[in-house]
Amino acid sequence: MSTPYNMAFACLDCHSSFKRELKLAPCDYPKQLTCPNCGGVAHNYGRHFKAPKKSDKKQWEKVKFLHEHGFRFHKIRIGSGHHDVVPYPETLEQAKEFVVKYKKYAVQT
Repeated sequence: MSTPYNMAFACLDCHSSFKRELKLAPCDYPKQLTCPNCGGVAHNYGRHFKAPKKSDKKQWEKVKFLHEHGFRFHKIRIGSGHHDVVPYPETLEQAKEFVVKYKKYAVQT
């Protein structure tokens, strides 16, 4: 088993987020869990995801848009040695450009 990490999960329906400690190998991390708030699907967005406030509809719309285009908030590393990390967009408009520019890094579903 690998070192346990707190992974961030978020529900796109009720805008709830929560963390779960996972004592699994990364290849065994669940892609989703049941949302403890509404019973819907809570998606695994990794260790570095910071959920917007529940009331911030514009930011949740951006999260949903990125999710629908295959971005699960994993780090995107570019450059020589892959040390440069691409920041995720701050707005929905920026997200629209982001999904085009970084589509090769999207998760295939």
